[in-house]
Amino acid sequence: MVRSLSFIHLFVILAVGYIGGALLFREIPSEAVERWIAFYDARVVGGQNAGVIRPIGALVFFYTLAYIFSRIRQTRPLVLFTGALKSVFFGLASSYLLGSGMKMLDYTIWWFPFQFISCFLFLLYCAVLSPPYFMRPTIGKRRNPRALPILLILSAVVLASEMVIFYLILR
Repeated sequence: MVRSLSFIHLFVILAVGYIGGALLFREIPSEAVERWIAFYDARVVGGQNAGVIRPIGALVFFYTLAYIFSRIRQTRPLVLFTGALKSVFFGLASSYLLGSGMKMLDYTIWWFPFQFISCFLFLLYCAVLSPPYFMRPTIGKRRNPRALPILLILSAVVLASEMVIFYLILR
């Protein structure tokens, strides 16, 4: 039951963050939205002219920030907050893409599935680094970080697949 509860917990964080980003898109001026989205993934705003370094840098930034927060006892609650923040950026960028007139087929092939999987893998990474209250190990036991390299490799594969789809197929 604990495993299913943890997946439900992570999906709720992802859904609430996505919806929060979509609602945030309606309240913020478009110039500010473009700057925030360019930080998250410049390909959304700039298209193919954005380059490949920005998405890789954003991925490394989020994973490094979550890891640093997990190493300091006082900032451990911010680890899942970092995952929720990435979900908000996902919702914000999705709303921007749909609002700017992107073709629905391109959105369903390129953006949504890869970003959804990427955000969920990041939330899993955050949950392994700083487990929610119902997943914490019992007294005296340490957390088990064996899944961290696997999650990092899966995230890199998802990012590489997304870039291949974006640069080769959606030209």
